[in-house]
Amino acid sequence: MTNNLQFLLDNLKKERAATDAGNRLHSCMRHIVIDGDNTTGDSALLNKIFQCPSLIEFFIPASQTEVPIAGHINGKFVSRRIDRLIIDNDKKTIKILDYKSDTDKQKFLAKYTEQITEYKNLMQDIYPGYTIRGYILWLHDFSLIEIK
Repeated sequence: MTNNLQFLLDNLKKERAATDAGNRLHSCMRHIVIDGDNTTGDSALLNKIFQCPSLIEFFIPASQTEVPIAGHINGKFVSRRIDRLIIDNDKKTIKILDYKSDTDKQKFLAKYTEQITEYKNLMQDIYPGYTIRGYILWLHDFSLIEIK
């Protein structure tokens, strides 16, 4: 019994440490702005972003960070927060980016796909006629996937 309790406590500590690390990384990502000579943020993260050119647009000054969104999905009220958002009114497009710090992409992919789909549906209600695309940025390897 004592070994089982110790095992559970050790796993809880590991989960908390992983959650704390993910929260710190999210916070660092929130402060990145790519704006020529006025670029700001963690230099290691900036280097990773620059290695994936399709990410750069999510960090320009016109992008929005930690955007609250709420509405009804299947008759249920939901309130969410989008990590990064780009709204281009001229092209009538919206791009949503959500960061994930998990190292096992497949373990939570279905859950995260559902989350991005919720974001897209909520934005479609607000911006009818816009093309809305959603992405996940896996922070452990800086790979970007589009959720269709």
